[in-house]
Amino acid sequence: MATPAPPSARALAALSQLAALGSLTEAAEQLGVSRSALSHRIAEFEKTFGVALVRKAGRRLVLTEDGERLLASMGDALERVEAAVQPFRRDRGQIRLSTVATFASHWLIPRLAEFQVRHPGIGVALSTTTRPVDLGNEDIDCAIRHGRGAWKGLASTLLFKETLMPIAAASIADRIGSRAGEGIPLIRARSRFMDWTGVALMDMAYIGPHVAASRLRMLAERPLQLSTGYYFVHGAGAGNMHLLNAFRDWVVEAARPFRSG
Repeated sequence: MATPAPPSARALAALSQLAALGSLTEAAEQLGVSRSALSHRIAEFEKTFGVALVRKAGRRLVLTEDGERLLASMGDALERVEAAVQPFRRDRGQIRLSTVATFASHWLIPRLAEFQVRHPGIGVALSTTTRPVDLGNEDIDCAIRHGRGAWKGLASTLLFKETLMPIAAASIADRIGSRAGEGIPLIRARSRFMDWTGVALMDMAYIGPHVAASRLRMLAERPLQLSTGYYFVHGAGAGNMHLLNAFRDWVVEAARPFRSG
């Protein structure tokens, strides 16, 4: 007599979800399949082994003794398999990117829709933090960092150098006139510029839409260019380089208007 083929991971997952939820509809929603597809998986599973694995108990479905014995023998195998394949599933179409909140809100997020149009199959999961994440040991694929571009063990590509411009909210600029820097408080750049009570130094890459809308006013003719800048960085041996290359090429192109020289 031929030995039946081992059950597929999908069939085992179907049985496990059905046992946990007791409802074909809820289990199907959890697995992202139709109710009929889930029912078919269970039926094929039962046909393969020649035993009933589920039974009705009122309005709910519960496991038979054979079904309970099967899941009990599996232990945490399903959870361990899911944990093992999850990184590979994510790498197929998602990039996890870290950067500082200011860069994300003022520059990157307003442009991400352009990347999605060009690469609809690549998702970008954005994480903001003020610390430099460890790309070798944390679940982050790449980052946009502020600095001089030299980070050990990382490949870096310049997006644009930092160029600072003194600015103020329009109402403050009217009161300041030509007295910028003369006893006027200097504050760090923040996103809530309507709360400002003085002059701020902010990167030219951030202020364009706000100046165009007359929410902010520049207080100097030329910005101050620094030796530091914003860089796209990633580990040299990243496993999803085709995704990272696609994002790098796009973000470098998007940053071109902000590079001088």
